[in-house]
Amino acid sequence: MLSEAGKKEIKELLKRYPTKRSALLSALHVLQREHGYLPKEGMVDVAEILELAPVHVLEAATFYTLYNLQPIGKYLIQVCHTLSCGLMGANSLILYLQDKLGIKMGETTPDGMFSLKAVECLASCGTAPMMQINDDYYENLTNEKVDQILSDLRTRGKSPLASGPFKVPVNGDADAVKRGNLILFKNMMTPDYSGSLKDYEKQGGYQTIRKMFKEHTPQAVIDIVKKSGLRGRGGAGFPTGTKWDFIPKDQNLTKYLCCNADESEPGTFKDRQLIDRDPHQIIEGIIIACFAIGAHTAYIYIRGEFAFGAKVLEQALAEAYRAGYLGKNILGSGFDLEVYVHRGAGAYICGEETALLESIEGKRGLPRVKPPFPATHGLYGKPTVVNNIETLSNLPHILTRGADWFTAIGSPPKSTGTRLFCVSGHVKRPGNYEVPMGITFRELIYDYAGGVLNDRKLKAFIPGGASAAFFTEQHLDVKLDFDLVAQAGSMLGSGGVTIMDDTTCMVWAALSLMNFFHHESCGKCTPCREGSGWLFKILQRIENGEGQEEDLSLMPKLCGNIAGRTVCAFGDAEVAPVLSTLKYFREEYEKHIREKRCPFQKEGRLMSVGH
Repeated sequence: MLSEAGKKEIKELLKRYPTKRSALLSALHVLQREHGYLPKEGMVDVAEILELAPVHVLEAATFYTLYNLQPIGKYLIQVCHTLSCGLMGANSLILYLQDKLGIKMGETTPDGMFSLKAVECLASCGTAPMMQINDDYYENLTNEKVDQILSDLRTRGKSPLASGPFKVPVNGDADAVKRGNLILFKNMMTPDYSGSLKDYEKQGGYQTIRKMFKEHTPQAVIDIVKKSGLRGRGGAGFPTGTKWDFIPKDQNLTKYLCCNADESEPGTFKDRQLIDRDPHQIIEGIIIACFAIGAHTAYIYIRGEFAFGAKVLEQALAEAYRAGYLGKNILGSGFDLEVYVHRGAGAYICGEETALLESIEGKRGLPRVKPPFPATHGLYGKPTVVNNIETLSNLPHILTRGADWFTAIGSPPKSTGTRLFCVSGHVKRPGNYEVPMGITFRELIYDYAGGVLNDRKLKAFIPGGASAAFFTEQHLDVKLDFDLVAQAGSMLGSGGVTIMDDTTCMVWAALSLMNFFHHESCGKCTPCREGSGWLFKILQRIENGEGQEEDLSLMPKLCGNIAGRTVCAFGDAEVAPVLSTLKYFREEYEKHIREKRCPFQKEGRLMSVGH
């Protein structure tokens, strides 16, 4: 069932890993590319090549949502309906597509041309509503654009409306250029900057590692990063240099760096822009991190939906190898480094560092019990550091300009430097904004992003991705500072700031996110697996006018049995929307129950688990 070319490609992929099973996700991508789905006979072929039992292939194929176990149409249309897209018209887009194609979600047109599916966040929150068709993104959609896309695909097999390298706002943040705030976005704001090696070198790219190899020891690099105060930009905000210092110093130990590019947190789309627009900045950061911890192999784990970004990274890696920045004896330094792209297959949980490691090893993305921690028992049981795309992108600048320069920016001592914030939802200028840590949410929303759409009243906003508790207008003057946001009752998390105006139903908003969390729960821990489903059902019945007064006391009790009772932080994340909306908007819940309807609902909303 696998073609000879496919078998050859898979065998070539095996060279990237110390164990054959690690090539499983990539092998299944090859199989699906050939057939459009995963036929049983093809999975048996994969099992034979990787020397696995067929059941091990099947358990992975059934865990990751990008794999199709049954034949589908030539074009798979996946419409994001998570919160930011829901705020900007995803439901209307779904209804229009269903009417236009004459099918419902999960169905295929009689001619076998199109299949339709509702999916969770695709990291396109600032360009909503949107859809992904096969590997291509289509953003800022209107009915007219949808008509053209469908016509183009029927007649030409492709559409010019497919998105290219991602940047939002499209023209960038021109005011930030004038203010001189840009560090990570500076290159891409240079006219005609393409992200190629040539352009990156023109901006001084890879000069930092030349200096590093000549002037610094690995420990010196760790000390500089520790002094800079750089904290992880992926969600947890753990001090980067401290994480590196946990790695054993024994040079004979095999060590790994894993770059977390599995950007799946609803409301977050910054890493996608860094990947598409400035991949060599990331690669130079990877080289620095690997030198510091003594790793000679690194994997960039990119979410499976980022097919375009994966190609960009592969091309950039090829350029870096040809230029001598990767491979054996880099720039004559005696330091060797191999870097590989490892594409995921659709699982939000793989953004959790130990689930990511399990996924690279070719298994289901189930978080590990800690301790032991990845610093001593990580990938393949070896010492491992997992760093986020944005975190790594800061490293060339810190080493070039010094720790004191970085600490002078932002809100020292614990929130230094700039940070990328993704602003989406009901806002005039949705997009990615690089701002100094320590400005207020009021400045970010109104000065940078232009204020609330149509000048409506701000009702609520999420400060750090779907895992963060909701804030209200009273929190506008809270500073973008890790500790101050935590003291106010939420977290900066992934930097995804979702804006909701006074027309937004808070019960629906919590329901939308609970739908996401229940769908994305890996199922390992009973409190999370079962509790998220119960919370979803309660929220759904309240939204549908079938709620009961007891629900308002039952939900906090359920949340108390979930938070802090799971292997990873997923359980804490999924209760945040429920508890915070109950705290600040309890009267809305009460009104839903009293009036037996949603006071905000103008038309039926599509909301189902499992889609």
